[in-house]
Parts: sequence; C-alpha cells; structure tokens
Amino acid sequence: MPQRNQVSHPGIRLRCRDESGSSSLRIWRSQWTPRVIRIDTPTVYNRTEWTVEQAKLLRDVLDDAIRAGERS
Repeated sequence: MPQRNQVSHPGIRLRCRDESGSSSLRIWRSQWTPRVIRIDTPTVYNRTEWTVEQAKLLRDVLDDAIRAGERS
C-alpha cells in the first residue's frame, strides 16, 4: 500500500481554526525518532476547531504516520 501523506521531516500542514483565526497544525516524524509522531499545534489553549473534512484529512495523515512508524 503506497503512503498517501509524507509525514517525515518537515511533514505536512493541515488547515484548522484556533482562537486567533485561521491557522494550521504540522504533523511530522524525525529521522532520528521514526516511531514518534510529532504534532506542532497552533495554540496553547487547546481550542482548535476542525471541519468534518479537515478532521478526515487529519485522521488519514495520523493513520499514515502510525503505519510508517510501525514499519520502522
């Protein structure tokens, strides 16, 4: 099964909204710690909002990252 989303460094950005407005979240894996999925969030207040379509994309990216980590 080919990998759909590249989550290695520098990863991919997913659009979302937080308390400051439109923003993005970055998901990536370091070459030095391939079994760790890193998520850089745009907010410290944990109030990020996702549309259903954005949440589906986030789910797909995280699923790809988990599969890639399991192969490492």
